[in-house]
Order: sequence, then C-alpha cells, then structure tokens
Amino acid sequence: MEKNSIEIENDVFLCTQTDDVAFLSFKQNPIEVLSNSEIMNAFFSTFSKIDDSRKIKGLVITNWSEYTGGIYLKGIISHIVETLKHERQSTAIQRLKNSIEQLVKLFTSITKPTITALNGNIGEVLFAMSLVCDFRFATPNTIIHLPTVKFGLPTTGVLPFYLVHHIGAPRSINILLSKTSLSATELNDLGLITDLTTDEEMINQCIKKLDDISQYPSYGIASMKRILRPDANETSKFIDRAFEEFILNINEIKDSLSNRS
Repeated sequence: MEKNSIEIENDVFLCTQTDDVAFLSFKQNPIEVLSNSEIMNAFFSTFSKIDDSRKIKGLVITNWSEYTGGIYLKGIISHIVETLKHERQSTAIQRLKNSIEQLVKLFTSITKPTITALNGNIGEVLFAMSLVCDFRFATPNTIIHLPTVKFGLPTTGVLPFYLVHHIGAPRSINILLSKTSLSATELNDLGLITDLTTDEEMINQCIKKLDDISQYPSYGIASMKRILRPDANETSKFIDRAFEEFILNINEIKDSLSNRS
C-alpha cells in the first residue's frame, strides 16, 4: 500500500484503501455523518482524497452496522422536534436542509465510479445513498426497511426523489405508500440493483465491476456521470417540499412518535 493511501476511522465511518479501490463502511446510521462538524468535515475530506487520487479507480460502500428498526428513525425525528423547541424554526430547518443538500452534492459530484454493497437489513438512509451511487450489488438475504409511512412521517431525505428517478412515479408511489420493506428479489425485479451475489463473492463482484469500467478513459466516465445525474436544482426543490411537509404536519408527527411502535 502506498504511503499516501487513505485510512481513516472515527465513531461513524471507516475508510481504507486496498490496492486501487477505496472501501467505506458505516459504523452507525449514515445520517450520523451530519451529527457534528468534525465528522462531516472528515467525511467530505475523505471523498475529496478518493476523487483526487490517481491510483484509486473507484469507491465501494458497505454496511457495517445492522439496521436498528424504527427506533433510530424515531430518535432522529424526535431530535429534530426537540431542536425546534429551542431554536428559531427557520434556523434549525435550514441548517439540516443545507447539510442534506451538501451530502447529496458530495455523492453526485464524485467523478470516480461508486458502488454500494448491500447485505442484510438496510435502513432508508443507506438505501437512499445507494440510489445516488452508480451501481448496487445485493445478497439474496438483503431487506430494505421503509418505516416512514408506518410512523406517519414524511421523508426529509431524497429517497423518493431518486426512487422516481430510477423506476418512475407510479411504481415509486406504490412502494412508498404501501410497503414497509423490499426484498432482494423485489429490488432485482424493479431493476434497482446491478446484480444479486453471494456474501462471499460480494466484494469480488464490486471490484470486477470497477475493473471493467477502468478500461475506459476516466474523463469519459466523469463526463457521462455528469450528463446522467439529476439536476441539482431539482434535488433542492424536492428537499424544500419535503421539509415544508414536515413542518406542516409537526403536531401530528409528535403524536405519531408517542403512539406508534
């Protein structure tokens, strides 16, 4: 491993470089990247190093931590509600909106190919993050959990936006309004994953995909990614609408957090 290889670990994520591939694993729910400025700066800096490295041909993202169910989601929303009690509503919401927009921009602006390796129980945040990436591999036991409708919560992330981008509005509406989970088979049938693979072969398949892509000029890959990605203004408008709905239903959301399990 070369002297300037990437290696960083903190309470939220771990990133290492093996030969010419960067591997990023989340030790907690990915939304914790926004938990404090130090973690967020480290995350952004890591992405910059990966994109700037001439040796690294791509990034593979894996889920280290296990999905904790609706408890974590309720905790996040409860934190937002509590914050609104002590700060000007516009300030608190704007700060969270800006953080989410920055995180989405970070994922969409990286010029290197990105792959998500999904294995086991996956929450909404990592699923949304995977949809922003270029490729997704999953094991047959993968289950995507979608508890927001169950808890009566409008999404404040970009999952619906990218779901519509990938499979269209009708199928996205059916999923988000009537399902609390998606199996690996359903993901495959919807075309939301690149391929199903075994746990043992997962990383090898990700590396093989990066090998296949690396035979093409890097500037061509970067250009194609810029052409294909959704317009940033559309993403921002969606996040604005999502937060407007959150504020509009704030009292009902408080009741939902108290009454639903």
